Amino acid sequence: MSSECKNVWELTSDALTEAGIDNYPPGIKKGTCKSKYVVFKQDGSSQIGSVSSEVVYYVFMLYVPQNEYSSLSDFEEKVRGVLNEKMYPTLIPTGSKQTDYFDDNIDAHMRSFTYRNSVRNQRV
Repeated sequence: MSSECKNVWELTSDALTEAGIDNYPPGIKKGTCKSKYVVFKQDGSSQIGSVSSEVVYYVFMLYVPQNEYSSLSDFEEKVRGVLNEKMYPTLIPTGSKQTDYFDDNIDAHMRSFTYRNSVRNQRV
């Protein structure tokens, strides 16, 4: 499939995969966390200005096994590095980052942050 036909999610997944980062859409990865991975999804949108553009948000949720919390910051740096190098200016960091969370359902630490994509209205 050519890159012209791929959406932002597919392009981002390809960039992460090429960098050796396991990544999944929501609801796919199940069970105990045994290695680092990223789940990311579209996370709403907002209109910019009166009618011409909107911003679409993407949230990235990074997971590391229970006993690897100390590696979470390095993993975040690696993921952000790929996004900033391969996906800019399609995806731009928003500066929004959530508090780390331990998910005892999968025995993993999770950290999330948000990027944005500006979309021009196709009808204008």
